[in-house]
Amino acid sequence: MKKSLFAAAVLLAAACSATAFGQAKDPKELAEGGWQYGLMVPEKLGGKNPEAKPDAKGVAAKAEILVWFPNEQKKFRAIMLVPNNTDLKPMAEWKAMRDVMTKHEVAIVYERNYNTGIEHTRVQGQPPKEPNFDQVPALLSWLSEEFKSPAFNHAPWVLTGKSSRGEFPFRHAWRWPEKTIATVVYHGETPTWPMHEWAKPQNENILHLNVNGESEWGGTWYVHVRPSLLNYRANTSWLPHIAVAKGVGHGDYANGHRGGGIPPAVPGKTDNAQVWDYISLFFDKALTLRLPKDKYPTDGPLTLNKVDESKGWVLDRFAVEETFDVPHLPLKEKDGVFLTGGGDDSPVAGYKSFAPMKDFVPGEGAPVVQIESGKSPKEWLITDSLKFAMVADPMVDLPDNLRTLMPKVGDKITVDGKELVFKPIEAKHVGSNGGISMKGGLRPPNAKITLFAYTVLEVKEQATYQVGAGFTAATRVQLILNGELLKHKQVVELAPGKYPLLFVLRMEANWGEVMPGFSLATPENIELAKKQQAETDAAVAERARLKAEGKLKDIVVVRPAAEVPAEERKRMFWMPDKELADAWLKLHTVKK
Repeated sequence: MKKSLFAAAVLLAAACSATAFGQAKDPKELAEGGWQYGLMVPEKLGGKNPEAKPDAKGVAAKAEILVWFPNEQKKFRAIMLVPNNTDLKPMAEWKAMRDVMTKHEVAIVYERNYNTGIEHTRVQGQPPKEPNFDQVPALLSWLSEEFKSPAFNHAPWVLTGKSSRGEFPFRHAWRWPEKTIATVVYHGETPTWPMHEWAKPQNENILHLNVNGESEWGGTWYVHVRPSLLNYRANTSWLPHIAVAKGVGHGDYANGHRGGGIPPAVPGKTDNAQVWDYISLFFDKALTLRLPKDKYPTDGPLTLNKVDESKGWVLDRFAVEETFDVPHLPLKEKDGVFLTGGGDDSPVAGYKSFAPMKDFVPGEGAPVVQIESGKSPKEWLITDSLKFAMVADPMVDLPDNLRTLMPKVGDKITVDGKELVFKPIEAKHVGSNGGISMKGGLRPPNAKITLFAYTVLEVKEQATYQVGAGFTAATRVQLILNGELLKHKQVVELAPGKYPLLFVLRMEANWGEVMPGFSLATPENIELAKKQQAETDAAVAERARLKAEGKLKDIVVVRPAAEVPAEERKRMFWMPDKELADAWLKLHTVKK
């Protein structure tokens, strides 16, 4: 009898707890490591599985909203809002990040599955959708009810987003600037300029940080991010700056998070942990500056502190190039507005003349194919396809032993611990216009693949071609001629003879075929490419001369804002203090 009464009491307590949270399950039941509570989105907010039922295969449902409180009392002064995309959840669990949020009493809400209503309202080729501005406050109102905490309705925010969720932080800031302390876009879209018509006036000192990879999306950090953020700096009260991860593309850190923590750092490359530590420090500075001390949003909104930007530090527009020791990349300006597309839209990518390698003899079984304008070779030696994307980005850091490959049939290579063998391509793997078809078993169901292919290109008559090796952030395509990396849209002059041509593919997308090749260059593109190359060579030579003469010290990368006239400061990036400025320099000074 006692056992029956005890069991009934337990069931009653569980039922009451679940009812209190409006959930089919107690939120503690759906909690995950590092998060005290897990909830399912209710049907009224668009939830499709409010009762947390297992799927058709019996797999248990995961919480759609995870909540972490900085203390047992569930007392907080602000909220960190985090959307679902790749490693944003692990970053929100990072010790340095949790230490900062504990210090400032900031709760964290991870939105694993929730439609904010304000993202992706404009899709190319489709009419703009009307944003739904009710979704964000509705989520917070629901959480306020579930946890019996009005602070969810009133607390200000720090926000982050990544990749396709890059709009998440800055669109919240557009609509609710009075609630936004700081925003971070981590390997994602820059806050676009001009803003959409529904954005409110940006008169708040929102601190913003964009972290992008050096090679991400064709150099988006200087093509789009830099000019856009400078426009926010000049035309709004935002206080933005940019950080660039050396040797990194679209978040593909060599020691990146793999689901089981971060592996050791790789020499010569930016460290994933270092970037997360930097973002944590940035949030620490932003919260210290803008969050009113010892005040809680229990009974109403907090008025965020204004920032005296003259007391911060400023970062030069060309600080990234200066620390990476490379020539300044394009930054265009017209009528007081910095222009995006500073190099991304060029029809050419430099010029180079090639002659056959001395004493080059094709290896046994290596095909020799005549160059055909507008077509990709049909004969290759290809490796087995790895069913995962190799760690190295072949467009940024292909090792020399792979870059210089000139294999024969049966030669072996090792990539990320896996052995691959070169063999003649099968007919089913030849693309419709040459190249390589991913069908017939090369591409696995997860669409992740690494592939090497090799052929010998024969040029009968001297001619000038343009390289066709289109790529995206998810599909990395690299052609190598005579052991030298070629660029997509590069113009190359080829003397008669035979050339070893290596093709490296690292893909995390559903391309049906890949057709790298060469097309005869137009006279206009030849002239433009030569001019572009001459300018690039001159800039490199001038930089080398100045460096040799010890005169390359004109630009002060970062300095106190008070040392710079107010008008000029508005054309520079902004940081809160010397500690963050020093951390920025450390992040961009990669040890070899």
